[in-house]
Amino acid sequence: MRRGRGGIWGCAAIAAGLMIILALILPTEFWWFLAAAALIALGIWYIRGC
Repeated sequence: MRRGRGGIWGCAAIAAGLMIILALILPTEFWWFLAAAALIALGIWYIRGC
């Protein structure tokens, strides 16, 4: 796979497209659960990094 800015933008576009498709399919409660899980994971990552 090619690295660089093009690869980063391509992955970001794919991720954004998946999020839009999932937002149309999944209920709102799922996104609150996902946001909470992301905050917990970010907190653990931050604590381990310090």
